[in-house]
Amino acid sequence: MDVPFAIVKRQHFACTLHTILSTVDNSTNPLLAPDVIFRLDSDLNSNPFSLVINTPPREQLDGIGTSLWNDCTFLMTSRGHNPEDVLVLGKVRAIAFAILNMAVTPDLLGSVRALDLALKAARICIVNQQREIALNILSVAAIRLTSIQPVHLGLDAAINRNITTRYLLLRIRLAWLQERVDIAEHFFTKLPTPVVPDDEELIFETCFIIGDSALALYLPEVAVTWLQRASEHLQSLSIMTQMKDYDNWNLVIRHSLVVASAQARSAQATVTYELEARYLREYYSEHPAMVLFDLSMGHNNPTTDELLQGLKRLVDKLPLTDMNMPIIFQFARSLGLSGRDNGMEAFRILLLRPLPREWTEKCFLAFLLLLSRSEYSDSKRIRTIRGVIDALEKRGYPSISARAAHATVICIWKMISEALLKKDYWTAQLWLQVCSDPKIFQYCSIEIKIVTHKKLVACYLQTGDTTAARQLIDRGLLQSQVDCERMYLSYKLRLLEGKDGFGYFYFGFPLQPVPHKQTSILSCAMEAQRQHKPEEVLNCLDQFVKFLTSDGIYHDDFPAAEHYMFAITLLSEELSKGFSQRIGNCIETVLQSAVSYVKENSMFEGGNQEVSVTQLQWLYCASFKLALKLINSSGFLWATSVLDHSKDFALQYREIAYPEMGSKAPRPHLFAVVYLRLLVSSLKARCEDDPTEKTSHYENVRACFQELDDWRGWQDGEEEADDDANYKEDRHHDVAQFFDLEAAMHLKKWDDVARICASDDTFPNPKFYAPIMDLTLQLNPPPTLAIQVIKRIMLKLSEPQDDPPSTWQRDFRVSLPRYLHCLFSLAITPVQQADYLEFVCLDVEMADPVVAEEVLDKILAMANQEADVKQEEGLNAQHGLNTMHTGSELYGVFTYPAVELIKIAIVAFNKATDFYRATQDEDCQRWANKAIKKKMNDQG
Repeated sequence: MDVPFAIVKRQHFACTLHTILSTVDNSTNPLLAPDVIFRLDSDLNSNPFSLVINTPPREQLDGIGTSLWNDCTFLMTSRGHNPEDVLVLGKVRAIAFAILNMAVTPDLLGSVRALDLALKAARICIVNQQREIALNILSVAAIRLTSIQPVHLGLDAAINRNITTRYLLLRIRLAWLQERVDIAEHFFTKLPTPVVPDDEELIFETCFIIGDSALALYLPEVAVTWLQRASEHLQSLSIMTQMKDYDNWNLVIRHSLVVASAQARSAQATVTYELEARYLREYYSEHPAMVLFDLSMGHNNPTTDELLQGLKRLVDKLPLTDMNMPIIFQFARSLGLSGRDNGMEAFRILLLRPLPREWTEKCFLAFLLLLSRSEYSDSKRIRTIRGVIDALEKRGYPSISARAAHATVICIWKMISEALLKKDYWTAQLWLQVCSDPKIFQYCSIEIKIVTHKKLVACYLQTGDTTAARQLIDRGLLQSQVDCERMYLSYKLRLLEGKDGFGYFYFGFPLQPVPHKQTSILSCAMEAQRQHKPEEVLNCLDQFVKFLTSDGIYHDDFPAAEHYMFAITLLSEELSKGFSQRIGNCIETVLQSAVSYVKENSMFEGGNQEVSVTQLQWLYCASFKLALKLINSSGFLWATSVLDHSKDFALQYREIAYPEMGSKAPRPHLFAVVYLRLLVSSLKARCEDDPTEKTSHYENVRACFQELDDWRGWQDGEEEADDDANYKEDRHHDVAQFFDLEAAMHLKKWDDVARICASDDTFPNPKFYAPIMDLTLQLNPPPTLAIQVIKRIMLKLSEPQDDPPSTWQRDFRVSLPRYLHCLFSLAITPVQQADYLEFVCLDVEMADPVVAEEVLDKILAMANQEADVKQEEGLNAQHGLNTMHTGSELYGVFTYPAVELIKIAIVAFNKATDFYRATQDEDCQRWANKAIKKKMNDQG
């Protein structure tokens, strides 16, 4: 007969398990590899426990199953202390049962053997809380049990009763694990009456396990029921066996029963409580469990102090052992529920008495935990813990375990953290000194010692105790070349000692990539900044950039983008104190490195790269603010490069935040960058003496203005417009138009200047008219162009004015006579004709004779109107130099300077003379009359 493939497959897997387990040593390595455990779980999930009848070869399956079962039994003795190994062995034993179940003979003996193995395997799985496996095995056991119970099969009644009892008790425990109390009650009613002690003991054990578990789960009603059953079966068991430890078990069960009855609210529970409590007080009145129970239940209404005194009396007259410490420990912990300080005092009382080593550590850790939560002042808590430590030392307490020492330090660190949070460095220092006590500290791991010493050094530095800090650092415990936190503390100490820290980076900090290195460098820079040592700040930042660019990796503790952001923040703070060449170099290096990094590591929010959109926004805004600070300092020449980096950050932001959308975001920022760059280029041009460099700067100004036009206005929907922002942009654009005109004039782009002056859209704002006049007169453009510029300004000024006039309008009116003089001079500038003879010196050919006469007429009209005003208003000499009306909307009231009138009159008369010599009598007469009238107005 062919063996089914599933059985062959399971047989082969069982052989594999046997081979692996037979070679396992006593090391801490896992019993089985992860893939084997996965196969084991998969096999168990398929429920391999179903009956298989007439499956050859039985002998081979029985041998494999038996070997695997024995492997589990042997390994439980050597690996049973490891909970993970216990769970794995429980699963392997279940597989062994599945193999053996297939190998049993189809007769009564075979069924009994299979049933016995099923109950053993199920019991182990129930203990391990492997519910599903236990349920599947018990299902097989139920079928086997049914097959052997018919009377005609001849099975011994005692064996039948024992197997049935074992099966039902396992069903009860499994139902309890499944939180089905009703099913557990159902199976309990089916239990046969025990006849032999073994059955009675099994029932007692199960009832106590469920009752104790229910008490721990705060199910007092259920606990009372099952504990009463345990008590009843304990009585029967003692009658059958005369058990020696009956008194101990009787105390335990009745004590648990009275605790559960006290928690339950039913009338029956109250009766049970009274009966059991009376029994315990009668037979166990001096037992610690009963004494502590009466104290905790408020028997005779004791106060908190009386509870503590009762505990003290108990431990004074009773040796504390492993047997009685659990209930005493539990009582002390319960006092902590009514107040942390009460529980702390209870554990302090225990620690002053001789205790088993294990319980000393437990009590000490519980004491520390409550101490960390105490409402006592720090000074009182420190005195309390020192008193306990001294008491342990006087009692000759042996060294505590490393695990307990570790937990002790962690508890003390909590109190240290509280003090540091309040910036109470003196108190933190005292706690750290307690933590460093040799009675505890010598048993801590080296890592704990190093961290504690670092904290202590930091506190010494905060409190100014540099001597103690130096002694601790020089002691040698902190000398680690890859411990960057130690390097930071050493650097801070050097600065506090007044030493130069410049060479420290070359000999102290490691060059290879190590965790926290960049963060520690920045911490050193911030420390130098706090101590007002700008050169040290820059030294740190120099090293920071060197490390940042030389390292091939960035550690997970702090992203590289955050390093750059901190460095820029530090530089911004230093720049606000004053500019130096080193600051400029450092700013350029940091920004250049940051730009290179973000171009390779930018991402969307939540992506896999290191630089986020939010960080890019911060970078382009922060670099722009750096540029503003540079412009307002002596380092304005560095601002152009910083603005270029800010633009790079912004463009990278757009590429990541708005990919393939044609967006101009962040457009307002890019507009501001270009505008600021234009101002810097203009400032550089004005300060430059080299004609070539000046030309280059002015060309940059013109290029920036063209780019500014591209950025002006809200041209996409990615960002919402703001009226205030638009108004500021318009004002900045007006300023930029003036600098563009200035650059065009300096570059002698006369066609561009003429185009600008001819258009209302490109001609600068009126507040720039005076500077434009000055530029026009200073740079000597062609006379016709100069006249065009000045006439354009005159035309703009003839438009309706503000009332009252603005500051620039008032200033311009004061300067008007001088500008009219300049315009007149430009208009009468002789124009040299190509066919003129060199000896001909008649200056009758003027650049613009029409404008020249218009200016003369305007000046004459202003002078005549001034005389009329004086006559009409009867102004005296005191008011004669104030203002006068010009009779135009533009000029308002002016006093035309007499000196200017004389100069104009002389020039006009000389020009009349030139006309006379050129035999242009009509022109001569007209110009002479105007000159004479001006002269008369001046004298009159």
